[in-house]
Amino acid sequence: MSKTFTATNPATGQAVGNPITEHSFEEVSAAIAAAEKIKAKFAATTPTQRAALLNAIADSIESEKEALAQISHLETALPMARVTGEVMRTVIQIRAFAELVKTGGHLLPIIDLADPNFQPVARPDLRKSQQPLGVVSIFAASNFPLAFSVAGGDSASALAAGCPVVVKAHPSHPNTCQVVYEAVTKAITAQGLPKEIFTLVQGVNPEITHWLAKDPLITAIGFTGSGLVGKLLIKLAQERPVPIPVFAEMGSLNPVFFTPTALVEKADELAKAAMDSALLGSGQFCTKPGIIVVPNDASGDKFIAQVQSYFSEQKVGPLLNKGIATRFIEAITSISKAKGVKVLTGVNNPDGYGVTPSIFVVDWADVKNHDDLLEEHFGPTSVIIRAPFDQYLAVAKAMSGQLASAIHAGNDEKLPELVSQLTQKAGRVIWNGFPTSVSVTAAQNHGGQWPASSSHTTSVGLDSLFRFVRPVVYQNFPDNQLPAELQNANPYAIERVVNGVRSNKAIN
Repeated sequence: MSKTFTATNPATGQAVGNPITEHSFEEVSAAIAAAEKIKAKFAATTPTQRAALLNAIADSIESEKEALAQISHLETALPMARVTGEVMRTVIQIRAFAELVKTGGHLLPIIDLADPNFQPVARPDLRKSQQPLGVVSIFAASNFPLAFSVAGGDSASALAAGCPVVVKAHPSHPNTCQVVYEAVTKAITAQGLPKEIFTLVQGVNPEITHWLAKDPLITAIGFTGSGLVGKLLIKLAQERPVPIPVFAEMGSLNPVFFTPTALVEKADELAKAAMDSALLGSGQFCTKPGIIVVPNDASGDKFIAQVQSYFSEQKVGPLLNKGIATRFIEAITSISKAKGVKVLTGVNNPDGYGVTPSIFVVDWADVKNHDDLLEEHFGPTSVIIRAPFDQYLAVAKAMSGQLASAIHAGNDEKLPELVSQLTQKAGRVIWNGFPTSVSVTAAQNHGGQWPASSSHTTSVGLDSLFRFVRPVVYQNFPDNQLPAELQNANPYAIERVVNGVRSNKAIN
């Protein structure tokens, strides 16, 4: 008999939604095998066909906007405005990938024509383009039930690359995942393509993660979530007879540095903005400012006083599930006992998986007394570090890899050494802003040095597609045996680099 499980409403702690059937090992293996069988057909789709599919998926998801907002609100307790907006973010990023593949930009075709006079030796005809990796396993995130979930950025970029996707639903919002899955497969079949391009796996059994990571037909993994699970996936992937890449985005402290000049100019405004950023989404963003660095002078003292005044009145929504709430409470309890740490608290939320927001204030000299101060804690908390301004560079050097970092400085204030150091740690550096807003654009980078990410790639923006392709060079091939994007006639009429010159013209 099949096992079932039920989601829980974080606001009440009560079961919500339909019972969901858990997939067995045999079902997971069969889904992967079915995806493997059709991968060549999907990889062979033209830019126009691939773009049409992505746009159809976006349209299908958007048509379920009201239903998705309602069920995801119940399963996550996130505000209706937040989940409704997230549906549209999901749709918009899928359409952005459609525009990219329609132009052929995902293929990156480069052609160096044969040249007998090339130095130091004659050059053969070399033609390079990108090919999809194969079947990709994606793991949905807990904190973004749509934008980083079943059809979120990881899945969308893999599909855009031409890779069949087997996605593991997050058990905290399984009904949301099911509705999205049905919308995606409806679009796929309407485009005349095999539904096996996209498969959903459901369940609370932790072994499902192992089955997906270790199956020999899986060629890459995309993951957004905790360092604990991300590191497990990396370990499983490396232990395979044939290791595969794991593109894991695993969270971050995202330190924000405030200069004395910035605080003298507007400490009140910055204190409120910093706390709003730290508490956004109940502190369950991987871009939350988990470390706030202020000077140990009068300007820093004023900032902390303003934080305490504002923070004491703040109450946040419940955390996403029981596990997150339990880990948060345990971490807060432990840090509160650390030497030299002052605790600032907000308003307790007693309902469901509610918690008490907590901010910790500590001198840089005392940070070494508790390792947890420099670790990510998922929930409504942040650590304010007081440090001499002339030690900011040392503080930055002591940080591990980050998804993002920020500097608040005064007018015309220049900090080239601090900026340079932060670029060595973070994938995105912000000037006079906060890291919690991540625009989905071609220029975006959502990734950083270890342990924020497992690679130098991004999980947000158009470049995330290139995680799931690899370059292949065709040397001295007859024109009629080349992929279309490399043929002389350029049948897709896409931009190519031919002998170092960008052109969408045919080769005579």
